[in-house]
Amino acid sequence: MKREEIIEMAAKIADKKGFADLTLKELANELGIKSPSLYKHFSGGLDELNKELMLYGWRKMDSEITRAVIGKAKDDAIIELCYAYRKFVSQHKGLYEAMQWYNMYLSDEHLQASEGIVDAMFRILDAYSLTDEQKVHTVRMLRAFLQGFCTIELHGGYANPVPLNETFDYSLHAILTGIEDTQGEAYK
Repeated sequence: MKREEIIEMAAKIADKKGFADLTLKELANELGIKSPSLYKHFSGGLDELNKELMLYGWRKMDSEITRAVIGKAKDDAIIELCYAYRKFVSQHKGLYEAMQWYNMYLSDEHLQASEGIVDAMFRILDAYSLTDEQKVHTVRMLRAFLQGFCTIELHGGYANPVPLNETFDYSLHAILTGIEDTQGEAYK
């Protein structure tokens, strides 16, 4: 059994049952092996597996977002990126939970795994007339919007009867209008 196969099965279990409920015993049962066999691949136990699951999640999300934005520019690229992010979260709830509370500066490996999405955002923003500082503000705003919206949605935190898709579209429209309106302006 390959390490990658184990991580993929762990992701499936996390998506099905929740990241907090992922155990080495359950993973071993799903794989048809004994729990101690997992230590051959993950000597650090569940902590090491969880780190690898987080890295796997960031790489998978980056791949899906990259595919979504290829051939798109400006507003269309931002919209596609945001929808791809939200779709990923809805399809990989447990994996997304594994990805959330990471420190991207913990190691070069952590930084590389999570920088693809941020890099895509910066590349998309190159098409706008924004200063470098405005791009940083915009990337932070997009990340905060996506992570906040998707995390609240994931946990069922939106109880108002207004459809969430409408709220998501409204928010994207407000963000895009803000980007358009701030081009070339000095913010202070």
